[in-house]
Amino acid sequence: MLNTPTEILYDKFEIIDTVKKDVYTSVYLARHIYLGKKIILKTLNTDELSDKTILARFKREAKILAQIDHPNLIKVLDFGMYNNNFYISFEYFESKNLRSIIKQNNYTLEQKRSLIIRLLKALNAAHQNHIVHRDIKPENLLVNPKLELKIADFGLALMQEETKLTLQSTIVGTPGYMSPEQIRGEELDSQSDLFSAGIVALELFTQHNPFLGKDINETINRILTFDESEIQTRISHLPEDIQIVLTGLLRKNPARRFKSAEEVLNILGIQASNHDLKIEIKDDHKASGKKYFAAAGILLLILVVVGFYYFTQPGKAGPVNIELENKLYSFGDKNSRDVTSNILINNLNSQSANSLFPGKLFVEAKPWADVYIDNKKVDTTPLDDYIKLKPGTYTLKLVHPEYPPYIKKINISNDKIESVKINFEQITGYLDCKVQPWGEVFIDGDHVGTTPLREPINLYPGAHKVKITNPQYGNVLEKRVNITAKETLEVTFTFDSSTE
Repeated sequence: MLNTPTEILYDKFEIIDTVKKDVYTSVYLARHIYLGKKIILKTLNTDELSDKTILARFKREAKILAQIDHPNLIKVLDFGMYNNNFYISFEYFESKNLRSIIKQNNYTLEQKRSLIIRLLKALNAAHQNHIVHRDIKPENLLVNPKLELKIADFGLALMQEETKLTLQSTIVGTPGYMSPEQIRGEELDSQSDLFSAGIVALELFTQHNPFLGKDINETINRILTFDESEIQTRISHLPEDIQIVLTGLLRKNPARRFKSAEEVLNILGIQASNHDLKIEIKDDHKASGKKYFAAAGILLLILVVVGFYYFTQPGKAGPVNIELENKLYSFGDKNSRDVTSNILINNLNSQSANSLFPGKLFVEAKPWADVYIDNKKVDTTPLDDYIKLKPGTYTLKLVHPEYPPYIKKINISNDKIESVKINFEQITGYLDCKVQPWGEVFIDGDHVGTTPLREPINLYPGAHKVKITNPQYGNVLEKRVNITAKETLEVTFTFDSSTE
């Protein structure tokens, strides 16, 4: 039997198998002779290379991945030139891509949650190193049987400062997973990757990408004009924290989108770090239970101290000293503190609790609203009970995704009930922008959408500044409008060659 001679590339890579090969590029499963381990070898033949940007992408990918070492990012072992060939050797990660997992759909909800957490951990590491991937999609996410996930293919990635040098007309990425600003050729930051991650997560949890059309034009139009409320309808069966994450990631306006992967991880109860993420899926409920036991222990400690104070004072209990009140917000981790404060606010009716929170606030909002006190979410209407607060002045904010936020200063007094009742439909007006061929609409400096809009824009009564732009034309429409409650104001504008 004849032995097939072993192919050695660049004097150090023993080829085991060919994974992919085209005119200029090749991908091999190989053994690194000097390291004595399996690796993935990616090569580029630069002879007669028609597109020089391909070499630039290869070098950029090597440079970027060599800078960071994270368990959820594919690792570069070495790279360089050999004659006219540029090569990168990657760690060997036996896996399949996320696309096959989505198609099989045999993972549990907690396993899917685990994968999204690992994706966010990887993005957090990349973004902290000022790297924007620009092509997050299932095909670029590798998963092994242990549920370990790694982002691969940084060929389109850029250092964030490099994005400022990229021509705005240069659009790269995969259309079905691009952010609206990426489609428009705008300067990109980490929030663009977060939108793409939101599409991946939505597809993983629902087995459907609602942005994919019959062709590229339809796909692009869907991303630019999709109705955010339809996303909420698609995910209403999922756990509340997953709904919050998906809704916050899939905001067309980056100003309303999550600012960082770390922020999303915090919502999922995960501390962002560059260490290995270890999730025992079967023990998730135990971990959750530990948090509540910790919170209960903290609460018990507080009650013991309060009770001791109360029963050792003559007459009625006086105000709890400020040191004790501060301890309410200093024990345990953030999740434990939130649980503890919510239990105290909502469930305690003792005299000592009333001395901590003697005022009451009741909120009624139609159709519904998230309730924020001094920018901290405390509940969602309809409320089951009063919100108990110490006397003082607070900023109340009511948020519904279909309406502008309602903000009001409220004064809380001892043993009094402050009541706020609003109906968004009754207190807002509408602005209908009809623009040809299309335009970016800005209201009071905030980007609100790209025409054609699915529905008129909700605004509070009064004067507003409207600005409509189209990068294909030289000038813009700017005008002030007055909005009346429950009425619709129509603004029409046509961009043509005479407006250049």
